[in-house]
Amino acid sequence: MIINKIDLINFRNFENSTFHFSTQFTVVIGENGKGKSSILQGLRVAAGTFLMGIDEAERYHIQKEDVRRIDLENRFVPQKGCSVKAYGTINDERIEWMRSKTASRTDYKNAFNIIKIAEGLNRQVNIELEENIDLPVINFFSTSRLWVEPKQTVKLKKKGSRLRDGYARCIDSRTDKTSPMEWIKSAYWKRLKGKAESVLLDAVFEAIDTCIPNWSPQEWDEDSDDLGGILKDEDGNESFIPLFYLSDGLRTMAAMVAEIAYRCVVLNSHYGRDAVKKSKGIVLIDEIDMHLHPKWQQGVVNDLKTAFPNIQFIATTHSPFIVQSLKAEELINLDAVVEEDPDKMSIQEVTSHIMKVEPRSLEYQKTYDNTTYYLELLNNFNLDDDFGNDKKKTEKLDELEKEAEINDPAAAAFLRMTRLATLGPDRKSKKEEE
Repeated sequence: MIINKIDLINFRNFENSTFHFSTQFTVVIGENGKGKSSILQGLRVAAGTFLMGIDEAERYHIQKEDVRRIDLENRFVPQKGCSVKAYGTINDERIEWMRSKTASRTDYKNAFNIIKIAEGLNRQVNIELEENIDLPVINFFSTSRLWVEPKQTVKLKKKGSRLRDGYARCIDSRTDKTSPMEWIKSAYWKRLKGKAESVLLDAVFEAIDTCIPNWSPQEWDEDSDDLGGILKDEDGNESFIPLFYLSDGLRTMAAMVAEIAYRCVVLNSHYGRDAVKKSKGIVLIDEIDMHLHPKWQQGVVNDLKTAFPNIQFIATTHSPFIVQSLKAEELINLDAVVEEDPDKMSIQEVTSHIMKVEPRSLEYQKTYDNTTYYLELLNNFNLDDDFGNDKKKTEKLDELEKEAEINDPAAAAFLRMTRLATLGPDRKSKKEEE
């Protein structure tokens, strides 16, 4: 599944907007409140429509809070005609489908084509018992994906259903950290018994190894009852560390990559060792930079592309380091149009030209602006007989000098000396002397 375009009408804060997406990676940026997460929610509804044709999958509809509301002075007015229309491909078939919100439910009468495709795949897998059927991977990761749960005992994953396991909680706001770990534990014990399924474990380990810097998964550690791996420090020293004891950023990213890879091998196990590389689908990630060091942010997009070359990723971010790793066609900027490739720009250029952030701190900028204003006032004084009679300007100079004394005494001294050099010692006007 790939979504090339989406139309959002009266959906959240969009009255009528269209967005186009790259086939492999798209990142949405913009100031808070511009609608980055709203775009992901629209895509979540669109991708989730496929699940309506899968017997054992959960359903996801347009929510009440997704309906755009106009803010009047004393009330919010919900707007009619809330809809999400998507254009894309599934198994190389180009289709378009739409979901719309009525008074009491989400209508799917204009989405029968994608539902029929899903029903056909469902029939081939569960009725006709065909094995070599490609199924699209669908995954949504919200900002609540941080791994905060305490350490728990991991059970062995029992033999289950391809469709139920592959799509369970795939678009839930809570990520499924349990199932992938249970599957990895079971696959590792099968490997010890010499069973063929262990090649799928290699595929999952390779994806994690590609995306997690300096930590490489090795085995299921029975002492910690956790996925164990080798952590390499900056000096090249290696140590064995279970996943749970990694930093929050490493652990959360590893869990996310493991979940995507797990869905790939469960849904498309017929590809064997290549299940992760050959699986197609769509993955939505809100704030992809969350809890990642800037150095890691610079490489995470390329790492995900390498690990999952046939998955379409659509993410949001506030990070200039993420933006710097993109081509212009991979970026949706809700604040301005971007024509130049960000990956050819310096981080300062990305920050100032694309994200419209001042390169200096706010405190520095304030001092700079006050100093400039002070010098302009000084330059505009009329050095004639009325000098000193403009009390407003004089008081403003005094005010700026006092403020500078608090924040930067050296700047205050410079301003005072410039004032003396320009105007001379303080003196009264002739009118005041009379």
